[in-house]
Amino acid sequence: MITSGAERPCRPFWRVSLACGLLALGSVATLTGCETVAGAGATGISVDGQGRPVVVFALCNDHIDGATIFRDRIAADPKGGDSSVSVADWDAVSPVTPAIAMHASLNTAEPSASWLRVGPVEALQPGTRYVAYGWTRDNTWFTGHVEFTLERLSKLKPGQVLTQTYVEADKRDEDRVQPYSQFAAEACA
Repeated sequence: MITSGAERPCRPFWRVSLACGLLALGSVATLTGCETVAGAGATGISVDGQGRPVVVFALCNDHIDGATIFRDRIAADPKGGDSSVSVADWDAVSPVTPAIAMHASLNTAEPSASWLRVGPVEALQPGTRYVAYGWTRDNTWFTGHVEFTLERLSKLKPGQVLTQTYVEADKRDEDRVQPYSQFAAEACA
């Protein structure tokens, strides 16, 4: 993911896991570049009173230092080695810990004084799948990601949190909408 013209060493955990798993299956002896990043909680997406995206976090341990929203690379994007494109990045002014996670929501249109926008921001477009997650600068922790589209956000009311739950029987993720308190309690259960 690109931020301020420099490549961030952190990749979404599921992409790192997939890449490392495929390398391991291929009997590759050395997995250089594949890092193991521990989960610190979950990411959800909500909306403010004007229907604009608000990234929310449920932290179970440790902290996060920032947040990213990305999308899949398309043909019109500049060439790059990554299959995703960062559309917005933020640094937390101070680490977001479990004690303050509830109050560290990130309004993407009007971030609070707790967040600093890093680099350019790409306007979110209808019909595009976005993914949001939290991370640490040293790649030791992350929050599980949430996928969303503007169409899915249009169905939310302020205070509702969209997440996904994997349904084993169907072998797919299913959207789930719940109040923040339930999202936080279940993420750390």
